[in-house]
Amino acid sequence: MKIAFVVHIAYPEFIGGREHHIHHLACALSETDEVTVFAGSKKRSVERCRIDGYTLVRIPTISIKVSKNPLQIYRIAPKLYSVFKKEKFDLVHAFEYGSYSTNIAYMYSKRHNIPLVLTVYGYQFRNPFLKLSKRLYDFFFGKSLFKKAEKIFYTSDVQRQEIFKIVRDENINDKVILQENCIPTRDYENVIIKEELLEKYNLGNEIKLLTVGRILPRKGIKYLVFALDRVIRQYHFKDIKLIIVGPDCGELKNIKNTIKRLRLENNVLIVGPVPYHQVKDFLAVSDIFVLPSLYEGLPLALLEAMASGKAVIFSGLPCAQKIIINEKDGILINPADVDSLTNAILRLSKDSRLREYLGLNAKRKVAEFDSQIEARKTRSIYEEIVNYATKE
Repeated sequence: MKIAFVVHIAYPEFIGGREHHIHHLACALSETDEVTVFAGSKKRSVERCRIDGYTLVRIPTISIKVSKNPLQIYRIAPKLYSVFKKEKFDLVHAFEYGSYSTNIAYMYSKRHNIPLVLTVYGYQFRNPFLKLSKRLYDFFFGKSLFKKAEKIFYTSDVQRQEIFKIVRDENINDKVILQENCIPTRDYENVIIKEELLEKYNLGNEIKLLTVGRILPRKGIKYLVFALDRVIRQYHFKDIKLIIVGPDCGELKNIKNTIKRLRLENNVLIVGPVPYHQVKDFLAVSDIFVLPSLYEGLPLALLEAMASGKAVIFSGLPCAQKIIINEKDGILINPADVDSLTNAILRLSKDSRLREYLGLNAKRKVAEFDSQIEARKTRSIYEEIVNYATKE
């Protein structure tokens, strides 16, 4: 099959859960099919390159900042349609609801009668103008998009509920499918501690907490900072450091101000965004991975930490039930609950055997979320769609 992925921005130019998911899926599918990823880019001209088995087409993008906190950007790639229409695909898979790239994919598939598949990721609007804009989009465009799509993948129950709020049509029930995030678990089998990383960031024998992800409110990083403060001040456990890895999406200034106010500068290391391969290096040196999110699908950073054999602390969200049995595969805490987060950090920091036990179980559990398994499931769905379209 000749498959087109369409997304507003892609790996490796931007590293986030969505970008990783698309990259891993494209890599796995490219072993049997021809996969081309079309994505917006900061490049000044259209560029094509090969990356890990698939073709990546980067298209110049105009970026419009629509909200500061969390940082939300609407990306427009004027040349997308003209580049897109030069090739004939068996199927088009658009990633994200409401983006310019998805709108173009919809118009292209409709014009050329090519099957369209859609993956919906989660996002939340606080800005009243953006909320109104989304309602208008839902009414004038979203309904048609969902009805046109042959299959609609979602990654959390919240997204599924949102889809049915927009369409309000039971006829789409059979085409709405859960698609779990996935990772190439074999890439995390043997993470190795690099001494140069320890030296660069002056890391020693302290307990190292690690969180990885976009720095925005729903990741709950401020609660993690508050919990760290309690661990140090209230429980006098000072030999501990929090490492924050990921790009700023509007919340970094608030986090830095909180760290300064609590006088935690010596106990927090803000690394910022790093190349994808370096995430494994930070996982290797960490003792505990913490992700106190307020809302998630199934975060790739969590899967990567578990695949690396790390003890993890994660919020007890609905998605957690799919991957973690509390006290066996990791520790679950109440979202936005500093007390439960503090207790979990203290407990794991003082108990190396428990960290090892949870890490081993986590590594076994995450094998079920390997990208090769997800690729086989997705490909079978693609084949069914393409074969049906061919018969028609």
